[in-house]
Amino acid sequence: MAADVGTDVVLADLDGPALASVAAEVEAAGQSALVVVGDAATAAGVTGLIDAAVARFGRIDVFCANAGIDRGLGLEASEADWAASLEVNLMAHVRAAQLLVPRWLETGGGRFIVTASAAGLLTMLTAPAYSASKHAAVAFAEWLRATYGHRGI
Repeated sequence: MAADVGTDVVLADLDGPALASVAAEVEAAGQSALVVVGDAATAAGVTGLIDAAVARFGRIDVFCANAGIDRGLGLEASEADWAASLEVNLMAHVRAAQLLVPRWLETGGGRFIVTASAAGLLTMLTAPAYSASKHAAVAFAEWLRATYGHRGI
């Protein structure tokens, strides 16, 4: 696992059994793990994740925004594919930042890490919705840094 021993880890996904398996690995490595089954594509899912983490551990010091989906190919991608890609690949990050940044400004800072894949910088020719949404995630991360970096975020 990538986290240091002693670090509390919150795992979130739609797949509860997969989360339980990863949580067992985390706990076997001597860390505390909280499993939150939820949908990062919804405001309720992001709020539930953050509320559960704060309720269990008291605060969030680092948030890794790494949810991602790849839907639709080429111009045949449906509006539903585009909407789902934007909700998960971009708006989940926005919603988390809206909840976390004000708290971090009050408490002296935090880290918001965005995983946008290489598609955030390079275009995947077969995946326009994925590429565009990951480009947007990079732009949002850059905006967060430019706007709040000097304030400890």
